[in-house]
Formats: sequence, C-alpha cells, structure tokens
Amino acid sequence: MKYHNKLLIPFIVLCMVLVTACKKQSYYQVNPNSPSTTTPALSFTDIEINIFDNFTLESSYADRHLAYYEFLNSFVQYSWTRSDPGAASYNYGNYDVLRQVNDMDAAAAKSGAVTYQALAKFFRAVLFAQMTETYGDIPYSQALQAQTGLYKPVYDTQKSIYVGILADLEQANDMLDPASGAIQGDIIYNNSGNDVLEWKQLINAYKLRLLIHLSKKTTDPDLNVIQQFNTIINNPTKYPLMSSDEDNGQIVFNVSNISNYNPNYLSNDLQSGVSMEQGFVTMLQNLKDPRLFSFAAPVGGKPAGVFSNYAGVNAGLSVSDMQNDGNNASRINSRYYTSQTNEPYIFFSYAEQEFLIAEAISRGWVTGSAATHYNNAITASMNFYGISGSDVSTYLAQPAVVYNPTNALSQIITQKYISFFMNSGWEAFFEQRRTGIPTFDIGPGTLNNGIPKRWMYPDRELTDNSANLTAAIQRQFNGVDDINATMWLLQ
Repeated sequence: MKYHNKLLIPFIVLCMVLVTACKKQSYYQVNPNSPSTTTPALSFTDIEINIFDNFTLESSYADRHLAYYEFLNSFVQYSWTRSDPGAASYNYGNYDVLRQVNDMDAAAAKSGAVTYQALAKFFRAVLFAQMTETYGDIPYSQALQAQTGLYKPVYDTQKSIYVGILADLEQANDMLDPASGAIQGDIIYNNSGNDVLEWKQLINAYKLRLLIHLSKKTTDPDLNVIQQFNTIINNPTKYPLMSSDEDNGQIVFNVSNISNYNPNYLSNDLQSGVSMEQGFVTMLQNLKDPRLFSFAAPVGGKPAGVFSNYAGVNAGLSVSDMQNDGNNASRINSRYYTSQTNEPYIFFSYAEQEFLIAEAISRGWVTGSAATHYNNAITASMNFYGISGSDVSTYLAQPAVVYNPTNALSQIITQKYISFFMNSGWEAFFEQRRTGIPTFDIGPGTLNNGIPKRWMYPDRELTDNSANLTAAIQRQFNGVDDINATMWLLQ
C-alpha cells in the first residue's frame, strides 16, 4: 500500500504540471498588449493625423506664397505629370487612408458607435474630394472592393462624386449627437469639452467649402448648390457652424515626442532655398498688411517691421534668375524652422468659413451682411498670426481693405489667399484656379504655358486599370491626359 501511494503521488504532480503547462502555452498565444479585436478609437487617431497633419511645402510653391529655386528646382518642377511618381501619385495614397476609414466604420457599426460612423462619412468626403479636385474623375462607387474580387473599378464622373460626398456630409451631421459624450482618441478637439459639437461645426463649414467650389454649377438641379448653402446658413440649430478661432480644425504641435514637432522644424529647404514670392510680398506691402512681418524676414539684416525692407522673388523667372534675385529677397520668418511647435497647422479655419459666407452673400446666394463676415474672417486670420487690437482696426479701415460690393469677390478671395499662408493644404491653389485671383506671373520658371490646372493620373493606373482610366480620360479630356485640361468642376 505504501508502495502504491509513492507511485501515485508523483503521477498526480506530473499531471498537474502538464495541465498547468498547457494552460500557460494557450495563455501566451495571446499578447495582452496587442488587442485581437479593433475598436473605432484605435483607427481614429491615425486617420486624424493623415488628414489634418498633411503639410507640404509644394503647395506653397504652387500657390505662389513662396519661391523655390534650390538645387535647380522651381515650383513646377514639383511635377504635375506622371514623370515624377512621387508628385503624380501622391493623392492616390488617399485610398490607403480610406481603407483605414472603412475599417473604423466597420468596427463602429459592429459596436454601435454611431459617432465614429458619422466621422467615417466625413473622412470619406474629405479624402474623395481631395482626389477628384486633383485629377477629375476617379474611382468612387466601386473603389476599395478588391476583397470582393473587384480589382478594376470604374471611374465615376466628378459630378456624381460631388453628389455622393455632399450626401455623406449631410448624413454625418444628422448622425452626430452632442449629447453622446466625448470621442475617444480625438486629438483635434480633445480639450474642447464638447468635441462632438465641434465636429458638427467643422463638417458643416467644410460642406460650405465644397459648395463654393461648385460655384460654376449653380444651375444644376442634381446639386442644388444655392439651396444647400441656404439650408445650412438658415438653420443654425440643425447645422451649427464655427464661432471663433477656437473652433479651428487644426493640428497643434508639441514637444512631448519628436514625431509631434511641427513638420518644418530644422527644414533645410526653408533655411536655404526658399524666398518669399514677389507678387505675394507686393500684395501685402500695397495693403500695408502687418501679417507680412509674421510671415517673412526683412532683406539683408534690415530692421523688421518696415514694409520697404521686404522683397520677394518672381516665381515665373528662370531658375538662374530666381537664384540671383534670391540674394536680395526676404526669407520666410525663421520661426517656421526654428520653433519645434510654431503655430498649429490648419485644415479648416473659422476665418475660411467666414470668407465662404461673405462670398455667398456677395453672389446673392444667401442674405446677410457680407461686410460683417468679411471683417470677421480678416480679424480671425490676424489673431491667428498674433495681430490684434488697434492694428486690426487700422487695417480694416483702409480704403483698399474696406468691403466694397462692387469689388467684393476680388477682395474676399485676396484676403482668403493671404490667410492661407503655410496652412490649409492646397486650398489656396484650388481657389486661385477657380477664380483666377490673384493673378500669377508666368514665365520660364513656370515650365508651362500657364499655371497647371490638374495632375496627370498615376502610371500605375495605366497598367492596373487601363480600360477604365482610358475611358475616363476620353470622356473628360478628349483622350489627352493633360495638366492644362479643364475638369468638369471648372467648366
């Protein structure tokens, strides 16, 4: 009996060890620090960064805020053609972000997180709008369906894309409920205390931007541009809008991590090969605009704050002439490359919203005081660049600045153009393309007969989706994928 017990005890211990070992093996097959299921918040922050922190100096060269001539390179040598894959295809990268948006949307639908579903609609609208405004027709209705075997999506017309994204923005506003609580993972409005309302305001203001982009399509009954604009303006309870700079949709930089620094910190380009553009500097000098002193450094060590001590380089000149003139031109203010945080990077601002409303009133789309919204916009822009009080009042009182109904569009677009300095992505370029304001000098440095109107489609589409791309080019541009062709939006 004793002999039997001696054998049984080791056997029981061995079984317990084996069972425990099996349990441990199963346990360690799951990494507790790597969630096996996703939540909307996990994707949300990364999507925000991709959309809001999208600064590129190339937009400043193209919209003539800056002149770039270092390394024998002028602003249009940031190529508009497929000869430069990095330039031509950059915006097709939006499809990668859209996959993230779809994943977030699916996770939100699964968990019943309606707020994230609404924001997914907003993000989709932004990303598709950027692409269609860059190229023209793009894959939309059949995009992002490779998992179902659809590898060659058709190219939708620009009009149908606008109909779709405007509908998405309408639904996004309807779905957002300010009483639903804070949004987890939000780095845009996370300190507002009422971030859902802030997002509703941004979405509605952004919709005003797209409706203004459609200013040449006001007679199209499928779009109802003027009616949609009116609906937003005349029902602030359902369609809240921004009320100050505090509502800006922007990325605020910080020093907690090097990845959170402003993207121009220690930029070699800004320190060496970039000057202020001549037309832009002259515009600010003629208007006696104090924002010039925030934007630029005086020439050759001259005292700051004196308008005559600033100059620019004509970006239409040949590269060699730009280089020569650069020796006697203003550089960008050093804060843009010496400060780790500098100023926030704006995706969409209260100032832009007010300019949009002022333009709509001046066009007779809606009623109201265009002068009030125009002044609100300029004041907000001044405040953003650290100018306030009597300096703003003095500026607004100048005859060249006081709102004039007979010259309203030129005044509004000019002031909006100034406010876009080093922010808002390609919007300054898109608005100049739409209105022709301000007029840009062209010449050898432009490397084109005029300012390009669009980008050519990426090379990869020629091989991966040739038939659908060819059909789209034929439909839009008589078969020629031309940087000077006029897309539907601008016709």
